[in-house]
Amino acid sequence: MIRANLSTGAAGSARRRGLVATIAGGMLLLGCACSEAQTTHDRAFWVALRTVDFRLPQDAPTLSLALEAAALLGSTDPELRDDIAYSALETWVYREQRLDAAELERLRSTLVANARQGLGEGAGDGLFLRSFSLLTLAVLAAEDLKRPFLDAQKFAALIELAIDALARERDLRGYVPGKGWGHATAHCADLLKFLARSQRLRAPQQARIVDAIAERLRSAGLVFVWGEDARLAAALSAIARRSDADATPFVAWFKRLKDEDAALWNGSFDVARYVPVRAQLNSLNAFAADLDLDSGTGAAIRAAVRSLRTEAQ
Repeated sequence: MIRANLSTGAAGSARRRGLVATIAGGMLLLGCACSEAQTTHDRAFWVALRTVDFRLPQDAPTLSLALEAAALLGSTDPELRDDIAYSALETWVYREQRLDAAELERLRSTLVANARQGLGEGAGDGLFLRSFSLLTLAVLAAEDLKRPFLDAQKFAALIELAIDALARERDLRGYVPGKGWGHATAHCADLLKFLARSQRLRAPQQARIVDAIAERLRSAGLVFVWGEDARLAAALSAIARRSDADATPFVAWFKRLKDEDAALWNGSFDVARYVPVRAQLNSLNAFAADLDLDSGTGAAIRAAVRSLRTEAQ
């Protein structure tokens, strides 16, 4: 995320001290509230917090603010949602590691519930809360790689959520004019990418992720144009680069896609059959480019995707 540039010099330092004092006052008010209460700060508070790169007093109740920021992930204001709420959570969870394991779990459970709100409905503003909750869960999954806090059950639940969200999300808008990024597919791919890097991932889970990505590309009804195909490819690459990578689900997918591609060019051209084939090939082209840069694991998968690209149009 792009961070605001801080002013320099004596005047800038004075302004920063004033902002930190304002934020600290807000922290005192928050600290007086019941731990379960949802204290809502105004936009000025959050803008000021961004100006100091989301730095908080050492004893600030970070979890309360993190839960408040999690609610702001549903805002239709792209600055408040992307540049402030998401960036604050990324800072506190991943960069500064201000939340302990119990607090990370509390945040995780909140984000999981938010990611399921309205899942399967048509296009609407509920997209933003679902999508950016998934993106923030990707941050938690990345944090778990550095500082494990998920147990096997919670890890498996995140995989199930990501697969379910990938399959059932109907609002596939990438960039929404006036409201910014929707990007549910891309954010779900980001979550799967970090989960796929975990030592907890088992072979059956690898296969389920590959199958889920293939099915999303096949069933979306559109060719992704906002970079979702590359983000899905990154999740596939995370699996292919594992020392225990299983080529079986990739080979099965590529065989089916070869058959779909051959049928597409046999007889009259059918747009309805072309779109899912093109969507899959676009993502696999990005996947192949990723693998070509990696001389390590995944040789069988690399060979299979090269064969597919040679035969499919």
